[in-house]
Amino acid sequence: MANHPKCPFVVGDVVRFTPSNRTRGHYQDIERFGVKVGQELPIRYIKDGTYLYFENDSGGWPWNEFRLVNKAVS
Repeated sequence: MANHPKCPFVVGDVVRFTPSNRTRGHYQDIERFGVKVGQELPIRYIKDGTYLYFENDSGGWPWNEFRLVNKAVS
């Protein structure tokens, strides 16, 4: 199994969905997964240290398709 970089985000961080051109090319209706391109959302949970989920279980995209907007308050 490939060794992937560790997710730099934590639950509560607000991130912006910024999918790569590669990801956009693989999905014709990328927003059907419940997250719109450019949308800013607080992370509700992180699955397998990689996949970000938001309210209503939307998401499932790997963390590297997002950019940090605001760090969670500790």
